[in-house]
Amino acid sequence: MTRYSLWEEPWIPVLSQAGEPSNFSIRSVLVQAHTLREVFDPSPLVTVAIHRLLLAFLYRVFRPRSVADWVGLWRTGRLDPDRLDGYGAAWADRFDLLDPTRPFYQVPRMADEKVHPISALVLEAASGNNPTLFDHGKVEGMEALPLDRAACHLLAHQLFAVGGGVSKPFNRMDGPLTKGLVVEARGRILFETLLLNLVPLDHWTSLVPDSGLDCPFWETETPPDPVREGSSPLGPIDYLTWQSRQIHLCVDEASQMVTGCQVRQRYCLPKDGRRIDPAKAYRRKEQEGWVPFKVDKQRAIWQFTHVLLQATNTDLARPYLTDWLATVDETGQREGLDVPEVIGMNVSGLTTHPERAAKIELWRREQLPVPTAILERPELVGDLEDLMRQAIRVESLLQRSGEALVWALSKRETFPLALTYLRTGKVSDVEVLKGIRILSRSLGMVTRYWPALEAPFRQALEELPYTEFAVVQENWRGAIRSVALQAFCGVRDNLLHAEAPFEILTRIEHAFRSRLVGIFAENMKEGSMDDEESDE
Repeated sequence: MTRYSLWEEPWIPVLSQAGEPSNFSIRSVLVQAHTLREVFDPSPLVTVAIHRLLLAFLYRVFRPRSVADWVGLWRTGRLDPDRLDGYGAAWADRFDLLDPTRPFYQVPRMADEKVHPISALVLEAASGNNPTLFDHGKVEGMEALPLDRAACHLLAHQLFAVGGGVSKPFNRMDGPLTKGLVVEARGRILFETLLLNLVPLDHWTSLVPDSGLDCPFWETETPPDPVREGSSPLGPIDYLTWQSRQIHLCVDEASQMVTGCQVRQRYCLPKDGRRIDPAKAYRRKEQEGWVPFKVDKQRAIWQFTHVLLQATNTDLARPYLTDWLATVDETGQREGLDVPEVIGMNVSGLTTHPERAAKIELWRREQLPVPTAILERPELVGDLEDLMRQAIRVESLLQRSGEALVWALSKRETFPLALTYLRTGKVSDVEVLKGIRILSRSLGMVTRYWPALEAPFRQALEELPYTEFAVVQENWRGAIRSVALQAFCGVRDNLLHAEAPFEILTRIEHAFRSRLVGIFAENMKEGSMDDEESDE
């Protein structure tokens, strides 16, 4: 049987500092992390999964328990190859992807389990009910994967496996990262990226207590049996290397290609309402306790920046990683460390179908440039929330304007009612709006609005710690006014070309512009835009 050691073979996709792609082994990517720009895969699932694997090695080899330990690692500027080589030699037999008795991140072939096409391993592939989420070429039609790509998707599957469906020893449950946003800090080089995400163990164990038996899964001599009610992680390292599925890669020995896979349920986390992952934001629910803050398929992730950064809301918990990055900034200033003043926060997440949990609807991955000065100043996050609140008020106006247009154009005699609805947000017959709302979405007024606001928002985020809030706010309001007018006028022009009545379009535009001015009036109070009096 051929051997394929992930410790020695090049399989991790990386970019050099010049942006040149290459593949590295686990050992080489860690030893040369200070010379590389980043781990980079077309799939964000794979990138996140590889980062977590590398972090597990850092925790196990270097054992950074305290902030002082972390500072020592940062100051070295690179990872000690001798310590890494010592660990690699001690566990060399556990990194073989093809080992017949202990294949890496797998189980031996299961005699009573069906062999699925290789697309069942690739979560982004159009397999069964799932649409293709990313462009990986002919993933669905692919009959085999090379060992390096199979290893990448194997890691991703263990973390992001989607629940739902019959399996053994019990029905399939979600992997540890399937629900909620996953936040990763990004440094200027890979070494910094790994260190910025390396929350000291003494900090992380406040979320995941160390049982005294914490170790990466490959060191476990006798893996425990799966439990339907959920298995608690033995500690942070066990959690990073969580095995949510029993997977076996079926390899053709002649071609050394993975031609299929067996997949069965393995471990699931208990549903005990606890915060567990430092990279996730959480929302408190009365019956369930803390649950991961989920991706909204109607909104981009940047629209929730205030959730990822806030520290005062008792019903929302920002990622613990954000707290750690604030500590990094404070420690860097005190210790004279060259810590980035602006940290990229890579945020990823998926949504599943509300009625069919096993169907992935979409994935998002965005990067937010966050000045570290914001993390230690809660008042700045409050200012950020104010900016977003203003944008949401205008979104509501655009939505009402679109509904008023559809309403008035569908039945001319209802024009006065539609105009009153636009101005006040009130309507006597709620039922009449149901069909109108569906039709108004096809105008695309709101979908034009938010994408055009992303660049001004990022500029406001970068300026917030260093510029008077009144100046940032005025620039932001100007951007909102401009973008909202462009969104409305674009729809108006399309309707004019379609020969919609000029009088209706003109009067609704006048009402829209009047309300837009009213939103930013200096005497406007906190609360719903719908409670304001008409401007006419």
